Amino acid sequence: MIRISLATLAALSIAACDGPREQAGEKADNASGAVESEDSIQSGPAETMGERQDQAEDAVNDAREAQADALEEQADAAREAAEEQAEKLEQQADMARGK
Repeated sequence: MIRISLATLAALSIAACDGPREQAGEKADNASGAVESEDSIQSGPAETMGERQDQAEDAVNDAREAQADALEEQADAAREAAEEQAEKLEQQADMARGK
């Protein structure tokens, strides 16, 4: 549960900042004259495209994290099932030995 909270916190803190492609787009828009300055409230076409690319990359990373979490849960469930099966086999062995 802590991992989810930390991941959520990290995602929120990153969401507040411009991503690397968006920042590069700001500079490109400024250099091309599409906006008055890098600090302009307006977004130029390169900044907008960069922001979309950053968002797409974030979505891919989120999907990878979700897949990794699902695989970890699957491994935990398989481990637990194996431990239960081992315990049953030990009990059967004990019964066969007359214990």
